[in-house]
Amino acid sequence: GGYVFQKAYLEFFTSRETVEALLQVLKTYELRVNYHIVDVKGENITNAPELQPNAVTWGIFPGREIIQPTVVDPISFMFWKDEAFALWIEQWGKLYEEESPSRMIIQYIHDNYFLVNLVDNEFPLDSCLWQVVEDTFELLNRHPTERETQAP
Repeated sequence: GGYVFQKAYLEFFTSRETVEALLQVLKTYELRVNYHIVDVKGENITNAPELQPNAVTWGIFPGREIIQPTVVDPISFMFWKDEAFALWIEQWGKLYEEESPSRMIIQYIHDNYFLVNLVDNEFPLDSCLWQVVEDTFELLNRHPTERETQAP
Protein backbone atom coordinates (compact mmCIF):
# COMPACT_ATOMS: atom_id res chain seq x y z
CA GLY A 1 0.00 0.00 0.00
CA GLY A 2 0.95 3.60 -0.39
CA TYR A 3 -0.24 6.87 -1.78
CA VAL A 4 0.36 8.76 -5.00
CA PHE A 5 -0.23 12.50 -5.06
CA GLN A 6 -0.62 14.75 -8.08
CA LYS A 7 -0.96 18.47 -8.56
CA ALA A 8 -3.22 19.65 -11.36
CA TYR A 9 -1.18 20.42 -14.49
CA LEU A 10 -2.32 21.93 -17.76
CA GLU A 11 -0.28 22.55 -20.91
CA PHE A 12 -1.45 24.13 -24.16
CA PHE A 13 -0.63 26.48 -27.05
CA THR A 14 -2.44 29.80 -27.27
CA SER A 15 -2.37 33.22 -28.92
CA ARG A 16 -0.69 36.38 -27.60
CA GLU A 17 -4.13 37.92 -26.97
CA THR A 18 -5.10 34.97 -24.78
CA VAL A 19 -1.75 35.11 -22.96
CA GLU A 20 -2.35 38.77 -22.12
CA ALA A 21 -5.79 37.95 -20.66
CA LEU A 22 -4.41 34.87 -18.89
CA LEU A 23 -1.70 36.94 -17.20
CA GLN A 24 -4.36 39.34 -15.89
CA VAL A 25 -6.38 36.42 -14.52
CA LEU A 26 -3.31 34.76 -13.00
CA LYS A 27 -2.73 37.81 -10.78
CA THR A 28 -5.69 36.52 -8.75
CA TYR A 29 -4.06 33.08 -8.44
CA GLU A 30 -0.44 34.26 -8.07
CA LEU A 31 0.25 32.41 -4.81
CA ARG A 32 -1.48 29.21 -5.93
CA VAL A 33 -0.60 28.72 -9.60
CA ASN A 34 2.88 28.57 -11.13
CA TYR A 35 3.11 29.26 -14.84
CA HIS A 36 5.61 29.13 -17.67
CA ILE A 37 4.72 30.86 -20.93
CA VAL A 38 7.17 30.82 -23.84
CA ASP A 39 7.13 31.46 -27.59
CA VAL A 40 9.25 29.86 -30.31
CA LYS A 41 11.85 32.65 -30.06
CA GLY A 42 12.30 32.07 -26.33
CA GLU A 43 10.29 34.98 -24.93
CA ASN A 44 9.73 33.55 -21.47
CA ILE A 45 7.18 34.71 -18.89
CA THR A 46 7.04 32.91 -15.55
CA ASN A 47 6.29 33.40 -11.89
CA ALA A 48 8.28 30.31 -10.91
CA PRO A 49 11.78 30.36 -9.42
CA GLU A 50 14.26 30.37 -12.31
CA LEU A 51 16.21 27.21 -11.44
CA GLN A 52 13.87 25.37 -9.06
CA PRO A 53 11.92 22.30 -10.24
CA ASN A 54 8.34 21.88 -9.02
CA ALA A 55 7.19 18.33 -8.17
CA VAL A 56 3.81 17.60 -9.76
CA THR A 57 3.51 13.90 -8.90
CA TRP A 58 5.08 11.87 -6.12
CA GLY A 59 4.46 8.68 -4.20
CA ILE A 60 4.72 7.70 -0.56
CA PHE A 61 5.07 4.01 0.27
CA PRO A 62 5.76 2.24 3.57
CA GLY A 63 9.45 1.77 4.32
CA ARG A 64 10.62 3.84 1.34
CA GLU A 65 11.70 7.39 0.68
CA ILE A 66 9.30 9.68 -1.15
CA ILE A 67 9.29 8.79 -4.85
CA GLN A 68 9.17 11.88 -7.06
CA PRO A 69 8.67 10.78 -10.65
CA THR A 70 7.45 13.97 -12.34
CA VAL A 71 8.64 17.57 -12.05
CA VAL A 72 8.07 20.79 -13.97
CA ASP A 73 11.55 22.15 -14.46
CA PRO A 74 12.08 25.64 -15.94
CA ILE A 75 15.28 24.55 -17.73
CA SER A 76 13.74 21.37 -19.17
CA PHE A 77 10.65 23.33 -20.22
CA MET A 78 12.82 25.53 -22.44
CA PHE A 79 14.23 22.40 -24.15
CA TRP A 80 10.74 20.90 -24.45
CA LYS A 81 9.58 24.18 -25.99
CA ASP A 82 11.96 23.60 -28.92
CA GLU A 83 10.59 20.11 -29.50
CA ALA A 84 6.96 21.16 -29.05
CA PHE A 85 7.20 24.01 -31.56
CA ALA A 86 9.14 21.82 -34.01
CA LEU A 87 6.24 19.36 -34.03
CA TRP A 88 4.04 22.01 -35.67
CA ILE A 89 6.41 22.21 -38.65
CA GLU A 90 7.99 18.76 -38.75
CA GLN A 91 4.87 16.67 -38.14
CA TRP A 92 1.69 18.65 -38.75
CA GLY A 93 2.98 21.03 -41.40
CA LYS A 94 4.35 18.26 -43.60
CA LEU A 95 0.89 16.73 -43.91
CA TYR A 96 -0.16 19.59 -46.19
CA GLU A 97 1.00 21.14 -49.44
CA GLU A 98 3.54 23.96 -49.02
CA GLU A 99 1.25 26.91 -49.85
CA SER A 100 -2.04 25.39 -48.69
CA PRO A 101 -4.24 27.29 -46.21
CA SER A 102 -3.80 24.49 -43.66
CA ARG A 103 -0.01 24.67 -43.87
CA MET A 104 -0.14 28.46 -43.56
CA ILE A 105 -2.27 28.23 -40.39
CA ILE A 106 0.16 25.72 -38.87
CA GLN A 107 3.09 27.99 -39.73
CA TYR A 108 1.25 30.95 -38.18
CA ILE A 109 0.65 29.01 -34.94
CA HIS A 110 4.31 27.96 -34.86
CA ASP A 111 5.53 31.52 -35.39
CA ASN A 112 3.06 33.41 -33.18
CA TYR A 113 1.58 31.23 -30.45
CA PHE A 114 2.87 30.54 -26.94
CA LEU A 115 3.36 27.24 -25.13
CA VAL A 116 1.84 27.54 -21.65
CA ASN A 117 2.00 25.32 -18.60
CA LEU A 118 0.05 25.89 -15.41
CA VAL A 119 0.52 24.05 -12.09
CA ASP A 120 -1.99 24.33 -9.25
CA ASN A 121 0.17 23.93 -6.14
CA GLU A 122 -2.75 23.35 -3.75
CA PHE A 123 -3.02 19.63 -4.50
CA PRO A 124 -5.30 18.75 -1.54
CA LEU A 125 -7.95 21.17 -2.86
CA ASP A 126 -10.03 20.89 -6.02
CA SER A 127 -8.08 22.23 -8.98
CA CYS A 128 -8.55 25.89 -9.85
CA LEU A 129 -7.01 25.54 -13.34
CA TRP A 130 -10.31 25.16 -15.19
CA GLN A 131 -11.56 28.26 -13.37
CA VAL A 132 -8.43 30.09 -14.55
CA VAL A 133 -9.24 29.06 -18.14
CA GLU A 134 -12.91 30.01 -17.75
CA ASP A 135 -11.99 33.41 -16.26
CA THR A 136 -9.56 33.98 -19.13
CA PHE A 137 -12.24 33.31 -21.75
CA GLU A 138 -14.68 35.50 -19.84
CA LEU A 139 -12.14 38.32 -19.88
CA LEU A 140 -11.49 37.82 -23.61
CA ASN A 141 -15.21 38.10 -24.31
CA ARG A 142 -15.40 41.53 -22.70
CA HIS A 143 -15.02 44.72 -24.67
CA PRO A 144 -11.29 45.53 -25.17
CA THR A 145 -11.47 48.66 -22.99
CA GLU A 146 -12.90 46.61 -20.11
CA ARG A 147 -10.11 44.02 -20.43
CA GLU A 148 -7.42 46.55 -19.64
CA THR A 149 -8.98 47.63 -16.37
CA GLN A 150 -10.62 44.52 -14.94
CA ALA A 151 -9.80 40.91 -14.33
CA PRO A 152 -12.63 38.53 -13.36
